[in-house]
Amino acid sequence: MDIMVNYFHFRGIKYLIIDGRTKHEDRKDRLERFMDPNSEEKVFVLSTKAGGHGLNLQVSDTVIIFDSDWNPQMDE
Repeated sequence: MDIMVNYFHFRGIKYLIIDGRTKHEDRKDRLERFMDPNSEEKVFVLSTKAGGHGLNLQVSDTVIIFDSDWNPQMDE
């Protein structure tokens, strides 16, 4: 994720992020900002470590899932 964030900074791409370090009270605000049709942030980075259940990203046209500890046996 850090590599992606560095790339977004380099390219001047505005983004929002929720990961394990994001405070609980900031999560709702970031989701609402992303869902706003006038939002400048076009990229939403979400970590599997964020513990986000029931997130609604229906305004997204593309979703890239990056699971750093992907394990098919555990995900069953």
